[in-house]
Amino acid sequence: MRLCFYFFEASVKILFICLANVCRSYMAQEILKNLSEKNNRTDIEAFSRGTFVDPELKVPKKINNFLLKNGITPASHIPTQYSRKDLETSDLILVMERYQYEEITDRYSEFTDKIYLLNEYISNDKKDVPDPIGLEGAAFEKVASVLMNNIKMLYDKLQNG
Repeated sequence: MRLCFYFFEASVKILFICLANVCRSYMAQEILKNLSEKNNRTDIEAFSRGTFVDPELKVPKKINNFLLKNGITPASHIPTQYSRKDLETSDLILVMERYQYEEITDRYSEFTDKIYLLNEYISNDKKDVPDPIGLEGAAFEKVASVLMNNIKMLYDKLQNG
């Protein structure tokens, strides 16, 4: 995968994608929105989607509790499948796992130039963002905290252009 850093002069629309859109991508969306709001940044728009979504799923309580514990009021959320329109209208698309990158770029190769593995985009680390959905207690907190730190690194990168 190529590594290219976008520098945005105006507003930027960032799409986070994970599997079911109830954990990682949703948390990333909420964390980035919170950072932007706290810093009066109206030029950053964050939203999330999934690659295999059941709209009947609910965001697990532990996800909302983690956000609340970190000073973020969770928004109401309905898991949503990503679409071509989502890809077209996004400036930057960040996926959590390599297979998601491959699936989306195989299907929509015309958007390859704006789709990145989150870790690779922020730090040139080619590792997937682990899914904490099946974890509990300290193991969940550790993985969720790594995601939070990754989104803070992304925000800093956006700030510093």
